[in-house]
Amino acid sequence: MIKFNIYNLLSIFISFLYVNTCLSSTIVSHKAYYDLEFLTNETPSIVEGGSGKSSFLLEKQCKGWALKETFAITFNLNNKKNSKNFSIFSSFEDFTAKKFSFEHLDKNDFEKEIFYSGYVQKNKNILDGIIFDKNNEKLSFDDNILFPTEHLEILLENAKKNINFNTAKVFFGSDKDNLVKIVSAFIGKKINTDISIENDLLKKQVWPMQLSFYDLNQKSPDPKTKVIAYVDDSGIAHGYTVDYGSYKMKGKLIKIEKVSKLKC
Repeated sequence: MIKFNIYNLLSIFISFLYVNTCLSSTIVSHKAYYDLEFLTNETPSIVEGGSGKSSFLLEKQCKGWALKETFAITFNLNNKKNSKNFSIFSSFEDFTAKKFSFEHLDKNDFEKEIFYSGYVQKNKNILDGIIFDKNNEKLSFDDNILFPTEHLEILLENAKKNINFNTAKVFFGSDKDNLVKIVSAFIGKKINTDISIENDLLKKQVWPMQLSFYDLNQKSPDPKTKVIAYVDDSGIAHGYTVDYGSYKMKGKLIKIEKVSKLKC
């Protein structure tokens, strides 16, 4: 359960946050590093705390954007034991937002290793594809479903126009049991960043974005998780908080690197 609560939902958030195609020339290829801290809320939780590191690589390639995200986390559990967790999620989205591929590896101390990959492609409102694992399950959705690139484009364009609310169905691929999420977003006014890193990639102001994630067919009105992210014009998150209900994860940007452009 820890693996699902942390990695799949976090991967959803990070895929949403970093992958972007034709939005703007201000979006840059980059690699970002974060310190992670886990804090418990008032409700009972199996997680009593923890810490970790994460890195996120966004690279503009010849035909689309490639993303690779890595997490290394140690959880402090309420049974006085610790759980070490390691996860890698990678994806690729073409510039037309018609094809999307993904791959996920997840390891921890208490459960079996999970690995799967897959792809989907769009033809109008039909989304078809397959997940490659022991079952090789075919996928099919008949709905207006966005890829992360399309979704981020809409949100950042709305932010520039002071349009505060947006709700959309988005295919992420980082949660095998819930590949499509309903994302309800509220975008606040720009504020000054609290990051003191000196780097030309970073802007001085960020948009606070509050994101609520729901499973596609869930009946409960309460979101599965909530995220507050602070994103600048370059598509870089200066920090974020992920609220899982019984505990929260805080991510703080500690280092940023520019990624060289590929020759196409």
